[in-house]
Amino acid sequence: MKIARFAFIALAAFIVTATASPSAFAQAPAPDSQAPAQAQTQTAKGELLKVDTEKMTLSIKSADGAEQEFTYNSQTEITGAQKGVQGLATAAGSKVIVSYTMSGETKTATKVDVQPAAK
Repeated sequence: MKIARFAFIALAAFIVTATASPSAFAQAPAPDSQAPAQAQTQTAKGELLKVDTEKMTLSIKSADGAEQEFTYNSQTEITGAQKGVQGLATAAGSKVIVSYTMSGETKTATKVDVQPAAK
């Protein structure tokens, strides 16, 4: 009799478990491995070559001669140049430090610091 009662209880437990809502056993989805990581700020130093206010880009030439192009936007902080981007556009030849983030192949300037002319 004990075996029959044990078998009945085991069968009842199995039926309850098998018919329970599938969502009760569902796992939470794994975090999306493709979620964008926070962009890390990088810096570049060089001579300001040009500013294109229509395309919202600026180009610098680093000490090793490599040219780099950056986009900028209304959030880009401009320091050391009067009148923001318009002042930056007249500062060709000045030494600058550009802080930027990468998005794909695009370098977006978050800050452009025009260095004072050497005396």
